[in-house]
Amino acid sequence: MADYRAEFDAQVTFLNGGGLQAQGFRLDIPGPDVSEPELAAAFVRQLGLLMTDQVRLSSVRILQEPHKGRRDRPERATTGRPGRMVELSHVVTAGMVTYPGLPGPEITQHLTREASRAHYAPGTEFEIGRISMVGNTGTSHPRTTLVFWQVRASGRNRRQRQAAPRS
Repeated sequence: MADYRAEFDAQVTFLNGGGLQAQGFRLDIPGPDVSEPELAAAFVRQLGLLMTDQVRLSSVRILQEPHKGRRDRPERATTGRPGRMVELSHVVTAGMVTYPGLPGPEITQHLTREASRAHYAPGTEFEIGRISMVGNTGTSHPRTTLVFWQVRASGRNRRQRQAAPRS
């Protein structure tokens, strides 16, 4: 049985303001006869979007190609070996030790339910949390991290970065 994907551009507006644009987005679909409203609903569902007002699709193309995976199931293995997903997420709590000597996360409230009522349509209320954490570039070599931040601060271009003197 053939797999199909749709490729399209999308423009989404939200009931609480703002919007989202996507160009050349590809989405797994059940077959070649999917309607535009079904495709728009699948797009919203796949991205987990809430409070969408309008979804406008353009440049829709249906492609016969293998599915790439969905949020609710791991991607297919492309090596011929069974796929394996390793879950690395964990609960973050205020003040927890993420690395000895570094400050722990600060978790505060940015917008309370009560305060949100004054800014949005009647009957709309929600809260927005705020998490402040320290982090790094993901490299394990101290000099690489230092050069990265120095380059960013100085605004040197890529060629100058590559020619950075070695210590």
